[in-house]
Amino acid sequence: MNILVLEEAEVGVPIPRTDKRWSHVKKVLKKKPGDRLDAGIVDGELGKALVLSLTDKDIVFGFEPEREAPPLAPIRLILGFPRPIQAARILKDLTSLGIAEIRLAGTQLGEKSYAQSSIFKDKDFRAPLLEGAEQAGNPRLPKVFTHWNLAACLAAIDEDATAGSRAGSRIFLHPYGDSERMGGESGIEAPLTLAVGSERGWTEEEIELLRASGFSARSLGDRILKTETAALAATILALAALNLL
Repeated sequence: MNILVLEEAEVGVPIPRTDKRWSHVKKVLKKKPGDRLDAGIVDGELGKALVLSLTDKDIVFGFEPEREAPPLAPIRLILGFPRPIQAARILKDLTSLGIAEIRLAGTQLGEKSYAQSSIFKDKDFRAPLLEGAEQAGNPRLPKVFTHWNLAACLAAIDEDATAGSRAGSRIFLHPYGDSERMGGESGIEAPLTLAVGSERGWTEEEIELLRASGFSARSLGDRILKTETAALAATILALAALNLL
């Protein structure tokens, strides 16, 4: 936890000791009433949290704003549903990298049962997103959407573009065929949309859908990577291509 992240409604309100922030502030940082620590308000300002009270039951913070948190990177990631046990870690890591949007989509070769897990069915994203923000030292959180299939996901982002948001560059990862190597590209324009398939990759039908939506193919080399590895590697290369690292 490199900063304390607070929801706006939590300022001045007792946070129970069952919350991990109580334990971290009391037992790890060893703070006491009157002490300050680096903090941020979700999707808002950075500043200092003031420990107003700290008891065996709860903790109360005030907040002293200093500046607006830096904006998120103009990168959207379409991600084939990963294994539920990996999903929270992927969301946390992508949040720490600072991308603006994540769209989780079912794919034709992906395991259908993944979409029935609580993290997807109940959209239980908040905790890993907050962890990623705490790690990064920036309280801005990406928007997260779910789609039952790739076609619905592409229709949603095309509708956004039609409504006036710029389309930017679009790239999908595919390790076969004539895919160019990703890295060191010129001409990539923001906002950038990346698409990474599930563990078994894309079908030919999905590749046709992607190409019809303006996506071009890139690879990360000859090795077949896990979804989470490919997603993080592609995001880092995208940040570098946009001079955001």
